[in-house]
Amino acid sequence: MSLTAESTSRWITVDGVKLRYHEAGSGTPLVLLHGSGPGVSGWANFGNNLEVLSRHFRCLVLDQPGFGGSERPEVYERNYLRIASDAVIALLDELGLEKASLLGNSMGGGVAALTALEHPGRVDRLVLMAPGGVGVNILGPEPSEGINRLLAFNADPTAERAVDWLKTMVFDPAVLTEELIATRTAAATDPKQTKALGDAYATFYNPKMAEALPMWARLKGLRHEVLMLWGRDDRVTPVEGALFPARQLPNADLRIFARCGHWVQVERKDAFERSVIDFLENGL
Repeated sequence: MSLTAESTSRWITVDGVKLRYHEAGSGTPLVLLHGSGPGVSGWANFGNNLEVLSRHFRCLVLDQPGFGGSERPEVYERNYLRIASDAVIALLDELGLEKASLLGNSMGGGVAALTALEHPGRVDRLVLMAPGGVGVNILGPEPSEGINRLLAFNADPTAERAVDWLKTMVFDPAVLTEELIATRTAAATDPKQTKALGDAYATFYNPKMAEALPMWARLKGLRHEVLMLWGRDDRVTPVEGALFPARQLPNADLRIFARCGHWVQVERKDAFERSVIDFLENGL
């Protein structure tokens, strides 16, 4: 029987906030964390990878607070990465899991890295896919083209601006099928979703919620085994941003995928799945 969003949906409640996650497979636990962006959810990011990965791991695909089917605190009083990291730990606690490996894409990569830094004993191995806050863009403009498109959508959340953002996510425009565009734009223009996205991003630019040290400045303290995956043609977190963490992280390998933008798990699906399985089962 093929896996569906409905058949794999599960729920937990943390501090009165209802969170959705998808569960499939058995064995070593793996928490998958989606990125940000219009209409994003755990299933939208990783639903197509779940059938393969769940043959090897107990996959837990979390809708982070405010995204997908998950509720959110009424007001974000801290940096959103910390709110999302707390949700990861709450998920492990609810399921009675001492530790899990974490796989994060973009913003989810930042959440995974922060969780490992703040709760090192709860995290096994890390897969970071073009992670937010970890890379340092040393050559291109900042913000990147993709982030500028995202901020433009936040300012005026229309279907047209959602499509403009989607185009920056991929190397091959053919990946953006009519079905994918229709699904993502419908979710993206849901007022609840656009508010959650805008409010989360507002915490990143609020000086009162800034971290004492940026994530990239803490990387030497992250001792876990890390596999970094990056699309060569990424227009959101450009590939040159991988060079600094590749030198700073003490136990990290970096793989760069040709013909690939920000969505390694989509454009290089088979290679992505092989890389993740080999690393999580065998280590560096």
